[in-house]
Amino acid sequence: MKLITIAAISVFFVVADIQAQTKMFVSNPAALQILKGNYNPVRYKSSAIIDHPDSVRMGIIRSVNSTRMMNLLARLETFYNRNSGSDTLSKTTGIGACRTWILSYFDQVSKDNDNRLVTGYLEFDADICGKGHHKNPFALLPGSDTSNNEILVIEGHFDTRNEGRCDTTGYTPGMDDNGSGTVLVMELSKVMSRYSFKNTILFTTPTGEDEGLFGAKAWASFLSDQGVKIKSVLNNDIVGGIYCGQTSSPPSCPCFGCADSTHVRIFSYSPAKTPFANSAHKQLARYMKYVQDVLINPYLATPMVINIMQGEDRTGRGGDHTPFRQKGYTAVRIISANEHGNGTGKAPDRNHTIKDVIGKDLNGDGQPDSLYVNPGYLARNTILNGVVTGLLASAPAKLPITAEVRYPGARIMLPKGYTGADGFIIGIRKFSSNSLEFDSVYRIRQTKCIKIKLEKGQKYFVSFAPISRGAPGLFSDEFEVN
Repeated sequence: MKLITIAAISVFFVVADIQAQTKMFVSNPAALQILKGNYNPVRYKSSAIIDHPDSVRMGIIRSVNSTRMMNLLARLETFYNRNSGSDTLSKTTGIGACRTWILSYFDQVSKDNDNRLVTGYLEFDADICGKGHHKNPFALLPGSDTSNNEILVIEGHFDTRNEGRCDTTGYTPGMDDNGSGTVLVMELSKVMSRYSFKNTILFTTPTGEDEGLFGAKAWASFLSDQGVKIKSVLNNDIVGGIYCGQTSSPPSCPCFGCADSTHVRIFSYSPAKTPFANSAHKQLARYMKYVQDVLINPYLATPMVINIMQGEDRTGRGGDHTPFRQKGYTAVRIISANEHGNGTGKAPDRNHTIKDVIGKDLNGDGQPDSLYVNPGYLARNTILNGVVTGLLASAPAKLPITAEVRYPGARIMLPKGYTGADGFIIGIRKFSSNSLEFDSVYRIRQTKCIKIKLEKGQKYFVSFAPISRGAPGLFSDEFEVN
C-alpha cells in the first residue's frame, strides 16, 4: 500500500442458521438500557478524562502487557474442561467456574476504574452437549455520546473442545483455541477502561463456539431484536500461536514447523457476485490494515503485517463473526498467520486436543521453554484490536458519499453542509491489480476540490474515510471510476 500525504491539491476521478437460541436476556438490567442508549453518560464519566484519540492510541500501545495475559492464560488452564456442556456446579473446574472467574475479573476492572464498567451475562437457552442454559460473560464501557447509539464489539469465545465434540470431562486446555482470544478481550477491558470514548464498547467472551457458534448467535440475535446498532465486530479466535502444524485449514501456513510472528490474517465476507471484494466487511479489514501500517507499526519494535483474506473464513471452517454478519452487522475474524490443526482434533493436531497448551517443558524444570502461545505476538494482536476499536469509538460516522461518474473522471460529492471532519483519507484500488488491499492511500486536509491524476484506460475502486482529531472513521462504500 502506497501512502501519500497531501496538504491540499486540486480528485476527479454463508452458513445457514438452523440452531435456535431462546429466552435470551441480560442479567444486569442497566446493561440493556446502555446498549439502547438510554442512560446518563455522566454516571460513567471518568475522574480523569483521557479522550484525545492520539493519547488513547499511544496509551493502548504502551499499556498492553504480555506477562499479564500469559498469567491469565495459566489461570484459564486450571479450569481443566471448558466444554459448554461441562460442570456448572464446581467452583474450581468446568465452564461454570470459568465464566464466574471471567465475570469477577470484569467486576474488579470496573472497581479499579471508577466503577465505569457495567458487567453481567447474556443468558440463553440452547441444547449444547446436554446442558440447556448458557451464559456469555460481558463488560460494557458506556460511551460519552448517546446521540448516535452505535456500539463496538470485541469478542473471543472462551469454550473449548476435544476430538469428541461433547467430551465434558476430559482435559481441554484450549490455550490458543481460544484462550488467546479470551485473555485478549480481558486485557483490553482493563487497558481501555481508563479512557473515554464517544461510543459504547462491548467486551465479551461467548460460549458454545466449538459446538455451533451458539453464544455469538445469541448475541447477534439479541442485539438485532433490541434494535442495537453496531459499528464494528472484531472476532478474535486463535490469535497467539506462531507455529505451522502438519495439518491446517487452507488458506494457511506453508510448511510444518514454520514460524510466523509478524503476520496476522483477517477474514471477512464479500458477496459471490462481487468478485473484487466490495463489502463493508472488507472495508473494515482495509481500515484495520491502514491503522496498523500508519498508526501502530511506527511505534512497535516488531511491526505487524495484515493479510486481508478473500473468504469469510478458512475452507470448511467458521467463526463467531458470521452470525453478526448474517444479522447485517459489519464483522471480521482476526486469526494467526499460522495454525496448528484443521479442527478435527486428530493427531498430529494441537487444536481441539489435550496438546493445546501454553508451551512445552524441554528441560524438565516444570516451566514451559518452547511457547506455543507467543507472548509478544499475542500482545501485538491485542494492540491491533484496542487501537482500531478505540479510534472507531471516537471517529466520525461513515460517509454517505455519492459519485457522479463522467468522462474524463468522477466528481465525488459529500452531503451538502457536511462539517463532520477536518480531513479525509482516500483509498484507491486498481481493477487490474485484483488486490484485496488499497494500492494507494491519500491523506488530505478538508478542501472543496481535490484532483488526483489516474491512469488513462484504467478502472479503479475509490472510497473515502473522514478524520476528526486524528481519528479516522470507516471507509465509505467503494464506487467504480473508469
